[in-house]
Amino acid sequence: MFFSSTELTGQVPQPIERIDDIMDNNLWQNELRQSLTDMDELCRILAIPAPSVDTDYPLLVPRHFVDLMERGNPSDPLLMQVFPQSEEHNTVDGFSKDPLGEIVDGTLCSTLNKYASRTLLLASQACGIHCRFCFRRHVLPMPVNLDLSPIRNDTTIEEVILSGGDPLMLDDEALDGLLRSILQIKHVRRIRIHSRLPIVLPSRLTPNLADILTLPIPLYLVLHVNHPTELSKQFLERRELLTKPVLMSQTVLLRRVNDDTETLYRLFCRLIDARILPYYLHQLDRVEGAAHFEVSPEEGCRILAELRARLPGYAMPVYVREMAERVFKEVLSY
Repeated sequence: MFFSSTELTGQVPQPIERIDDIMDNNLWQNELRQSLTDMDELCRILAIPAPSVDTDYPLLVPRHFVDLMERGNPSDPLLMQVFPQSEEHNTVDGFSKDPLGEIVDGTLCSTLNKYASRTLLLASQACGIHCRFCFRRHVLPMPVNLDLSPIRNDTTIEEVILSGGDPLMLDDEALDGLLRSILQIKHVRRIRIHSRLPIVLPSRLTPNLADILTLPIPLYLVLHVNHPTELSKQFLERRELLTKPVLMSQTVLLRRVNDDTETLYRLFCRLIDARILPYYLHQLDRVEGAAHFEVSPEEGCRILAELRARLPGYAMPVYVREMAERVFKEVLSY
């Protein structure tokens, strides 16, 4: 969602034995530094033509995610999510730089009270990948003030949702300290973390992180995954480290990425086989520069109806659209 706070070097990572790899709590930061930021280099690796596209939202993609892309295919669904397109410059009615109305007086607050009994805490403004459809792609990086006093002072808040950026971009010490601070607030009964990092950089999943995410109250980890090929062998192996959190998923419905019944069927089947419950299917947030990803709600409902005929009920996500009002989620299909 935002520029990574970690310096990127472009160095080629060295192979590491799997056991040592999993035990290395700092490997993910080293891999993050080696993420691709140059379009010409990405095109060379994938053996595709390099386009001439100017963008103010720069490329950032981990090499692990690139490794999952099909060589020679400029329409690869993973590539489409991160590669700048000329359509990003189109002006489309209804699309804005702040589609959810989160910015007040030029500032994005660290706590957002979008939902009854829950609060959204922006734990980090850094992200491990720049998705072109990110609804906060126009939010400038700014210091994050993790002020928990609004949560302490509001006893109606039962659940804290960590968002960002990506909360798992915090290093282990910072993440552990934040979770411990939230645990001290007695009326908070649940914690939820929304993250894309384990999908695009599975090395973030370590035994140490698994220990940090083992809490005395329920913790839900919602993983952002949009296509079945994103569920790599490395991710599925490391997912087994997470025995305590409840694992769920969220998916954005994206044209030319996953806007067909068969792709979503394969995705949701692979998720439940990995003991990850599909939670949300999101209608695209109408952020400026992402109109070419939009699928109509009518088409989305048609796809959901076809999926419902093929999938068990527990494999069906709720199809929702975020709203820039007090009640933020509108259910589009049951």
